[in-house]
Amino acid sequence: MKTKCHHLFLALLAASLLPAAAAEPSADQLLRRMSEKLAAAQRFSFDATREIDPGLMEGIDLLQKARVAVTVQRPNKITARATSKRGTRLIVFDGRTFSLLDAKPNYYTSVPMATDIDGLVARLDEKFGFVPPLAEFVLSDLYADLRRQAHTITYLGRGKTSGGFLGLGGVECHRIGLIGDTADAELWIAVNDELPKKLVATFKNLPNQPQMRISFTDWDLNPPAANFTFTSPQGAQKIEMWTTENMESAR
Repeated sequence: MKTKCHHLFLALLAASLLPAAAAEPSADQLLRRMSEKLAAAQRFSFDATREIDPGLMEGIDLLQKARVAVTVQRPNKITARATSKRGTRLIVFDGRTFSLLDAKPNYYTSVPMATDIDGLVARLDEKFGFVPPLAEFVLSDLYADLRRQAHTITYLGRGKTSGGFLGLGGVECHRIGLIGDTADAELWIAVNDELPKKLVATFKNLPNQPQMRISFTDWDLNPPAANFTFTSPQGAQKIEMWTTENMESAR
């Protein structure tokens, strides 16, 4: 009996000396911290590669790939440049005027819009039916926007992004699952700096379940001051930016 008790005591002692299992991170807290970090940055910039599958955009039957460069100065200035095989589109907002340049045909439009970045995104969506590229990542409360779209969030574990020679330059990330009514997404947040590195959204209610894939690079939370004044290129033609109502009436 003494031997059994002695063995039991040793087993309990050994178990107490083992390192405790690390608690699984909270997906909700990871999203909050990422959002708060971006909201606290008065100026920031990032680059991204965005891929959109056929069937996700009306009238587009080929994979769309673009490089996007975004610079933000809170509360009311933003530039975004998207470059693809179809050409380059530039968006400039200075807090008073929103301008959009389509460089290939050399057309541009400018409309008065005195508001902040959140107001810009909301007004463009409501009145014109589009938003600046990667607009959700420049809002003042990214967390609230993600939670509005996702009714369930889960922690999926860790993963490492591919990058560099033989993939050796990858970044260790937390993987967050976002389940919504129209789309499910997986957001990768870097362990070291808590900034987004990758987003894959699957639009489950559309035929063939097309995806949008975004890879983020070159985050800078204190970039040099940028110029948010739009100057139309030489020979550019100014055109009217149609509202959603205009387009529906013309059909």
